[in-house]
Amino acid sequence: MTAGAVTRVGAMPVRGGAEGRRMIGEAPLLVTGVAERWPCCTEWGLASLTSRLGDLEVAPFVTGGSARNTVLKQVNTVLPMTFGRALAHLFGTEPVVDGSLYLRIGAMSPGFDDLARDFEVPDVGAEYEPAATGVWFSQAGNVTPGHHDWWHSFLIQVRGAKRYTLVHPLDTAGLQSAWPDGERYDLCPAPAFGVAARPDWPGEVRYEGVLEAGEILYIPPFWMHEVETLTDGNISIPMRFRTTQSVASDLHQFSQNGLLRGVTNTPTRDLEHVVDVLRRNRRAFLAREEAFVRALGRARDLTIDLGEIR
Repeated sequence: MTAGAVTRVGAMPVRGGAEGRRMIGEAPLLVTGVAERWPCCTEWGLASLTSRLGDLEVAPFVTGGSARNTVLKQVNTVLPMTFGRALAHLFGTEPVVDGSLYLRIGAMSPGFDDLARDFEVPDVGAEYEPAATGVWFSQAGNVTPGHHDWWHSFLIQVRGAKRYTLVHPLDTAGLQSAWPDGERYDLCPAPAFGVAARPDWPGEVRYEGVLEAGEILYIPPFWMHEVETLTDGNISIPMRFRTTQSVASDLHQFSQNGLLRGVTNTPTRDLEHVVDVLRRNRRAFLAREEAFVRALGRARDLTIDLGEIR
């Protein structure tokens, strides 16, 4: 199914229930009737946030002045300023740069604990990953280019709207087949792959839609996704939960891609460290191959020279 509609559900499932088992890990879902009653969705705005945390020092990304402003920490500069000044620009009332801003207040950042009082952490049947949660502020035209994560991700739209495109993990290789290495490994902005940009894409599963204020989009682990901000003064909360579908998965492609993106996001200039990480990953898979050969040899009563496969 290409460019399908994400299934809409009316409430967050409870741990262990049949609905919960269907929700986690299986397919994207649009959840309504949960976040819309939280104080973040009913009270956050330019005036209230400025009054509350306006003097907080923040460092938003500067995303340029084109119609499609890429947000990718490998390529964007940051500009320290007060939260109040950043909000004024993000809401379009007082420009402070020639272009647009994108601000992330992560779980370990000053101000996050104050904001976190205004939203809940639902019980979704998986272990919460607080370090991977944050509050994101953006404006029209900002684009988070295609990438995948290894969490159960819940994107909670607090204010404004965002357009999303999701591609099934098993379609990722075909989607990326013509991408240069920099784009594939998240070192450069990925090409757009929404319906408008790739109407003739031959993949089998792609979902696209608009996430409105008060709605929650569930993105399963390893699904390729692209998100575009449609409105100024846009606020969302990415909330992540741990998964057994980890980067240690037996699916080599998912594991390798997850590992390489992890290396990409590691702030190191030590190439020997990067090579060591890759070597350790390779040794782990060689150990699995060796265990498989031993098991096969026992099952078929074969004499195996493990030196040959090495």
